[in-house]
Amino acid sequence: MKIDPFFYENNIKNNLENINIIFFHGTNVGLVDLLYKKTLEFLEIDTNDPFNVSKIDGNEFKDNPTVLHDNINTLSVFSEKRSILLDLMHVSVNKNLESIILESVKTENENYLLLIKAKNLKVNSFIKYFQNLNNAILVSCYEEKINTIQSKLSNLFSKHKINFKEDFLKNLIFKFSENSLINEMELEKLDIFLTENKNVTEEMIFSIISQNDDINLNKIIENCSNGYPKEAITIFENIYENQTTSLTLIRMFFNHFKLLEKILLLFENNKNLINVIENIKPPIFFKKKKFIIFQCRVWNLKLINIILTRLIDLELKCKLNHTIEKTLLLQFLLSTSVLARNKINS
Repeated sequence: MKIDPFFYENNIKNNLENINIIFFHGTNVGLVDLLYKKTLEFLEIDTNDPFNVSKIDGNEFKDNPTVLHDNINTLSVFSEKRSILLDLMHVSVNKNLESIILESVKTENENYLLLIKAKNLKVNSFIKYFQNLNNAILVSCYEEKINTIQSKLSNLFSKHKINFKEDFLKNLIFKFSENSLINEMELEKLDIFLTENKNVTEEMIFSIISQNDDINLNKIIENCSNGYPKEAITIFENIYENQTTSLTLIRMFFNHFKLLEKILLLFENNKNLINVIENIKPPIFFKKKKFIIFQCRVWNLKLINIILTRLIDLELKCKLNHTIEKTLLLQFLLSTSVLARNKINS
């Protein structure tokens, strides 16, 4: 069965007896990790207990596909159910792996509890199998909802008996991330600050909430694809550390233009851009919708194909030439932002 992340904790408390599989996946990897860790705590699973708990890394699973089947059919020594932790966060789940997982869980043995965590997966027959399985819980974790952030902030301020204007709360929400784990860390930091400081101002609250790396990388993409080369390059120069920064940014650019491509292809049939953006899966975070609408009017399918080809070539060159990868990416930022600016001005 499929459960909304918001109702997950209550459901697991009431339905755990008949559950053998709990599957977390989605674009909000922070929420995937949060719910996964909360489940381990709630179920009191000792990850260091080799007799009752098996940890399977994604790469290990790819190299030895039978390891999942073997563990599901291995009896626990001291507990009723053996706990199996399958981490697919850092591997690509292809059709072959999907088939192996499905074959492994199609067993009459019920003496196991399988916890799976993965990045965002397409809603195909593999996902639908777990969604329709009576002894499984599927939790799809997408971007943090504005109402969730607002509720947590309101509860925190109520706890410390602080009142702020509604406009301040709305502006503060925009400093938070789409990643739930990052938001939890920010709220915890804010809670400590409010505990130690009684006389606080709006400016002080704003300064406490960090602008995280994901936000900065997204700002580079926004400025570059909106035709602002100076701004994009300046932000990149300020946050650049090593090759990891470049490769992460390249993949974020790739995801951005693949999303535009998907929307424009759907738009050709639908003829209603707003409707396509409102109903696309996975959903677009509310703060991004206006930006995405504008981007769909700047870029066409032909230009997107050119950019995607450049990005594939750029990633390969960066991996082969570590010493010049920063220069290569700066050239890409400049050429792409100038292309966007010329398109907007034409």
